[in-house]
Amino acid sequence: MPDPYQKFDFEAQTLEKLGRFAELLREVNKKVNLLSRKDTDALEYRHIAFCAAITKFFKPAAGARIADVGTGGGLPGIVEAIVYPQAQVFMFDGVGKKIRAISEIIAELGLDNAVAINARIEERKDSFDYATGRAVCALPLFFSFVKKRLRRGRAGNLEDGVIYFKGGELEPELVSRKILPDAEFDLEKFFGDLAYEGKRISAFSTRKVLAGAK
Repeated sequence: MPDPYQKFDFEAQTLEKLGRFAELLREVNKKVNLLSRKDTDALEYRHIAFCAAITKFFKPAAGARIADVGTGGGLPGIVEAIVYPQAQVFMFDGVGKKIRAISEIIAELGLDNAVAINARIEERKDSFDYATGRAVCALPLFFSFVKKRLRRGRAGNLEDGVIYFKGGELEPELVSRKILPDAEFDLEKFFGDLAYEGKRISAFSTRKVLAGAK
C-alpha cells in the first residue's frame, strides 16, 4: 500500500503514534465494533490520513479545548490528540463499550492530552473552544447538540465553533438562511483522489452554530 501520509510533513514520533493507533484500532475492533470490517482494510488512508487532513486547515492554540462529538472509533478525536499535542481533546460517545475501548487506546498511546467520556456533550456543564464531528448527523442537529457548550472567541487560526467533516451539499435549511461556512477545505483536491469527491472540512463560528441549530 502506498504511504498514506505522503501528503503530510509529520515528525517521526507523530507518524509512529498514528501507525500504532491503526494497529490498536484493528486489534480492538475484533472485540468491539468501532468500525465496519471493510473499513479496516484501508484504515490508514481512508480514515486516519483523512482525519489528519485537518492539520492543513486548522491550527489550535496552546490549551485549546476540542470536543470530538460522537467519536466512535476515536476518529477524528484520537488523531487530533496525536497531531495537536498542544490542545486538550475530549471525546464524547453515548455507547459505553466504545468509550472503554477508546480509553484503553488513549492509555496505550500515552496521550496525556486526551480523555474519553461516556456522555452526550449536551449533558455536560463545561465549555469548549471547538467541537469536531465526522458525518455524525445533519449539521443543524449537530449544532443543537453543541450550541450551549461552545465558547466565543478564537483559540486558534479559526474562530471558536464547529469544525465538521462533511460530504454532500450543505443542508438547504442552512443555505436558505445564509448560514454558510466561514472556511472550507476540499479533501478531494488535497488528496487528488476522486474517492473523496464532495468531501470537505467546514468551519462555522459559534455565532453561526447558534443561528443554525435546530
